[in-house]
Amino acid sequence: MTNNNSQKGFALPMIIGIVALVAVIGGVSYFATRQESSVKNDAMVKIEEGVMKKDNGVMMTKDIVISIGALNDSGQTGKATFSDMSGKTKVVVEISGSVVGVPQPSHIHTGTSLTPGAIVYPLSAVVNGKAETILDVSLETLGTKLPLAIMVHKSKDEAKIFVSGGNLSKDGFPAMTKKDEGNAMMKTDATKTDSMMKKEETSMMDKGDTMMKAGSYEAYAPEKVALASATHDVVLFFRASWCPTCRAVDADIKANLSKIPSSLAILDVNYDNSTALKQKYGVTYQHTFVQVDKDGNLIKKWSGSPTLSALVVEVK
Repeated sequence: MTNNNSQKGFALPMIIGIVALVAVIGGVSYFATRQESSVKNDAMVKIEEGVMKKDNGVMMTKDIVISIGALNDSGQTGKATFSDMSGKTKVVVEISGSVVGVPQPSHIHTGTSLTPGAIVYPLSAVVNGKAETILDVSLETLGTKLPLAIMVHKSKDEAKIFVSGGNLSKDGFPAMTKKDEGNAMMKTDATKTDSMMKKEETSMMDKGDTMMKAGSYEAYAPEKVALASATHDVVLFFRASWCPTCRAVDADIKANLSKIPSSLAILDVNYDNSTALKQKYGVTYQHTFVQVDKDGNLIKKWSGSPTLSALVVEVK
């Protein structure tokens, strides 16, 4: 009996000790698991806040950064950052090696930096290495227009020289949901259909046409003056139907439409009924040409160019 009681007395504290040890180990394990989970959750929050956001189950990059390389031995390199702004896009261009105090025009073109096409979106000029622009278009919409390229020009006076460029590729753009893709495709199809209808219904010289294209000769409209930029020139041709020399140069331009430089738009102004324009630019007789900037300010005025080629030579 004594031995049995002794064994029971010894076993009870031992059992209590084992239970306590198990509780301690379990508590440590639970705490470690919670701490690890907390660290992971914190990390995920930081990722979502700093780099990515989740939309309808699709992870989308918040900022897109592309590299900008030097062109024509300029040594000017940098980057462009695209940021989503609730349906709009902020574009920040940063260039090192740029000339201090010299504004450098920049645009988003179709194509690539080695073979840029037409301008799609004008950007603010790069001044002292930086430019910031808010585009009235979403990142998702930009992604439907690829390939695109950011191009920086040497200066306004030497706008035909590119000093740097960078490519916008599909790899860097945010993924779209099925709904976004469908909407984008519908918009693209609608735009194509509308464009085809306009081409069929109107010609470039239709006076009711307000669409402006570089390398064109068409009827004057006030809004078309806005095409003038660092890379595009606009010239007003004050023409009278009764003027023999006006008719001659008009015929020569129409016969050589394909030879109009892609950076030039010639606007046909009716000399007889454009009193306000004549007063604004001091035009006193027909067969006068006036080159203007995007705000309609006079850049140069001359008279008597007998042919298209002679006109082009006069353009600054």
